[in-house]
Amino acid sequence: MRDKVINKIDEMIEIIKNSNEYQKYIEISNKMAKNEDIMHLINEVKTLQKTLVKDKNLGKNIEHIEKEINDKVHLLEEYPIYLEYTYLQEDLNSAIKLIKSSIEDYIDKVIN
Repeated sequence: MRDKVINKIDEMIEIIKNSNEYQKYIEISNKMAKNEDIMHLINEVKTLQKTLVKDKNLGKNIEHIEKEINDKVHLLEEYPIYLEYTYLQEDLNSAIKLIKSSIEDYIDKVIN
């Protein structure tokens, strides 16, 4: 039975990977990776986010870091390709959450 479940999960993964949305997401992701300005901003945001978590855990004031993150994100949002990437990412995440929820609901019904 375990193998059947894994095979069905693999089938769903392939359906997602073959979808137009996923293909477009990968295409845009590859284009963004070649854009030094976008990648630099993304890396800056990631570094700032790590600093924010560290400083927050140490009880330090993090308002200036939050502002800097927001400023960098606003700069990123000026790139149409970045916006399209984030929208596609949200769509794909929603689809995956829906699949996960459907599986959980089905299992709950079968067990109960």
